[in-house]
Amino acid sequence: MRSRALALLAASAVAALALTSCASQASGGAASAETVSLKTPTGVTIEMPKEPKAALGFYTTDLDILMTLGFHLADTQPVREDFKTFPAYFPQEPLKGLKTFVNFPEYNFEGVLAVNPDFILNGIGSNTDLDPKLQKIAPTYTYNAFAGNDWRDPFKQLATDLGRTDEYNKWTADYQAKVADVRKRLDERGIHPVVADMAFRDGQVSVGCYGVPCLVFGDLRLTITPLANADAKGLPVGDSTAFSLEQLGGLEGIDAVFAGTNEDGSGLLTTDEALKSNAIWNRLPFVTNNTVYGYNYEMAYGSPSGQTAFLEVVEKALLG
Repeated sequence: MRSRALALLAASAVAALALTSCASQASGGAASAETVSLKTPTGVTIEMPKEPKAALGFYTTDLDILMTLGFHLADTQPVREDFKTFPAYFPQEPLKGLKTFVNFPEYNFEGVLAVNPDFILNGIGSNTDLDPKLQKIAPTYTYNAFAGNDWRDPFKQLATDLGRTDEYNKWTADYQAKVADVRKRLDERGIHPVVADMAFRDGQVSVGCYGVPCLVFGDLRLTITPLANADAKGLPVGDSTAFSLEQLGGLEGIDAVFAGTNEDGSGLLTTDEALKSNAIWNRLPFVTNNTVYGYNYEMAYGSPSGQTAFLEVVEKALLG
């Protein structure tokens, strides 16, 4: 899928790396002397610093994982084209003073090279073109964070591979304690809604289970609408269900809806004129009861802060 222009960018990045490699090796000193060898999920064996001094997260979720696992970050990190800075639900202290460059949806290899990272975490393993190009810039741990399964499985594996199980266990324990607290309060108040993760695109409302929202529903033992085609853990077992504007009556039976929004909170599906003017939509219980709740869509893609942040969205929505 890479365009010729992107290929040229990658080539120029590699060429620039060759010109600067000697200087980089000379300046690394003792900080880069202690290394560890490991095999990544792609089958590539890398030699990386035992304690990286300038780690880079290739995508937003990778940056969050690096912070959670306690890595020292490079002073510049990538963001999505539609984000002006890092997500607001990220821990802010590790981000202080960091600069940004755009690296998605187009991949900016020159931008990555300019950062001069000594380690790269890349969760876009589904794009097999990326790993060999990134390996020419810095040792890269590539994994597939977007395979449609529970993102916490590859997270646990990479934490183990990178020698950060203590940090992984701490996040997991904190998150599970929060889940138990919210679940207890829901049970005490008898709150057991049928929930859905919903979107409106191209004239259709879709209900499905991809990523964090349904995983949190599953952790809280909420009833996920059968329209989502998911199991009790929130993992998809089939495609999402789509409804045209004439078929919206099929959404009856859902008590609470969660829907992605832009970073600034705009774009909630209830603000769409096509839905607002639809009589069937306006009769649905979750519309009349005002139980449609927005969340930053980046939370859905699977990372520690995103998982915790979406749990807090559900907590606030259902418990106030």
